[in-house]
Amino acid sequence: MSRRIALLLVLLLALAGCAAMPTSGPVGVGVDGDTEQESVEPLGDPPPEDGSPEDIVRGFLGASAAGFSRGSGTESDDFRNAREYLSGETRRTWTPRERVVVYPTASSPQLRLDGSQVQVTVKVAARIDADGRYAQAGPSAEETLTFGMVQDSDGQWRISALDDGVVLSEPNFEAIYRSSTLYFLSQDETFLVPETRWFPLRNLATSIVRALIAGPSPWLRDAVRTAIPEGASLQPDAVSVDADGLAAISLAAGGLPAEPHDRSLMQAQLEASLRLARVRTVEVSADGVAMDPADVTLDRGQDPGGALEAVQGGDTLVQLTHGEFVPVDGVDSLAGLDLRSPARQPGGTLRVGLSGSAKLVTLPQEGEKSRTLFSGGAPLVAPSVDRLGWVWTAVVDGDELIAVDDSGDSVRIDADWLADREIRSVRVARDASRIAVVSDGADGVRIDVTAVVRDDSGTPQSVGPAQRVGATLVDASRVVWVDESSLGVLGLSGSVTTEVYHLVPLAGASEARGAISDPVDIAGGKGDSVVYLSNAEDQIYSRSGPSWVSVAQDVRYPSFAG
Repeated sequence: MSRRIALLLVLLLALAGCAAMPTSGPVGVGVDGDTEQESVEPLGDPPPEDGSPEDIVRGFLGASAAGFSRGSGTESDDFRNAREYLSGETRRTWTPRERVVVYPTASSPQLRLDGSQVQVTVKVAARIDADGRYAQAGPSAEETLTFGMVQDSDGQWRISALDDGVVLSEPNFEAIYRSSTLYFLSQDETFLVPETRWFPLRNLATSIVRALIAGPSPWLRDAVRTAIPEGASLQPDAVSVDADGLAAISLAAGGLPAEPHDRSLMQAQLEASLRLARVRTVEVSADGVAMDPADVTLDRGQDPGGALEAVQGGDTLVQLTHGEFVPVDGVDSLAGLDLRSPARQPGGTLRVGLSGSAKLVTLPQEGEKSRTLFSGGAPLVAPSVDRLGWVWTAVVDGDELIAVDDSGDSVRIDADWLADREIRSVRVARDASRIAVVSDGADGVRIDVTAVVRDDSGTPQSVGPAQRVGATLVDASRVVWVDESSLGVLGLSGSVTTEVYHLVPLAGASEARGAISDPVDIAGGKGDSVVYLSNAEDQIYSRSGPSWVSVAQDVRYPSFAG
């Protein structure tokens, strides 16, 4: 009892602060096998005696939050207290993990009795589905849940009808859930491609492995591969993690790839995915047969490499070296090109930019003159170059993406979700499997990420469904990749009246950073702390903690590779 009171006091102190949903950082391991971790847990109470319908629903909301933290047994054991608030068959059929509705810290559920029902209205910060997929809600999102009420034979009110899932405050969500990155393989099997999911802290490693076995989400599925065989399953249905960080993954017969190279790729996926769950070593077996993988090196999209580059004085490409901008070796004068938005291939030699607003050109290098790769006949968005040498752009008023290679061959890629929209910005991820798009239409500005499907030669063929991110932004103009799972966006949100840099996780809460005067461009790719902005006066600023520091004058179009 004393431990329960102590935990309750700690929880109350934690909730008194201004907590926010985490979007990055280390993910702790819950109870996986023999690993036990103390954590502050929401505590649920049984139904109050002679409670009103509102009392019962209010108590149920607290008890259902506590259900995630009650041991590592079956679901009915986990949510034992919460089910005491339910009547009859509803106790058995309610599925709490079907989805989570998260409401902001500054709000609370509003309850209203309506006959034999209790209506609960909550403002919505995010929704998480049964597979851990996180969707940030818009700035004015709310949801009303209906709880049917009935009196039992003792005259006590109980819940007889409700939707599956639970409602959590941001502080409770932070205490219970952690973001986890599942890693799949690029189509050429050289890169690890991430997909962020959110799982309860308890049995985190098991949740990660189950999700990895199930495969990527539909929006990403056609652009990636997995080395885990179809039909693989855990046997027994859990991953044990010992005190030294050894994760033992036992699969049913047929769970191991037949080819040695595929076993190495599978090992790499598992190790990368479990890294943030405090797992140091992964041992995999199937039907008692151990997997003996060889080492394999796969790249990740953490850093495109190279220095910050920009255009100085309109005719010189420069790079930031030891705090100063100096000319880039091998790139000739840009005079006469009216060059805008230069971009370069990560790890390659292709350099491009816009000549004027409607012509995509190569930069003059090593005595080779600039060549026109594509002329849209209308304004184009700033180009982005993927690691395979394809340049991505779009006609601003078009409804398709355009990929161009260094010989000028182009592929037009239809995307029905871009119909009747103005395309403002595109940026391809370093893994070349995903691309971010900012567009504007009748429903306002959207920031979407979509998957890039290629043939065996690496030529883009199509893009997948749009996966919306950064829903709290009400306007946006430019996007870059800050790291493999986060975007940097110039845009508006909340009460800000001028565009600011926003950190926009692909599955998490967006955060606005400090502002500069008249920002027009952004460069990123080396993490949230290494971001540059330029303004309308051709000044470039770098991030310095919560503020921005001027690093150059008469310089525009900052960019990293990509």
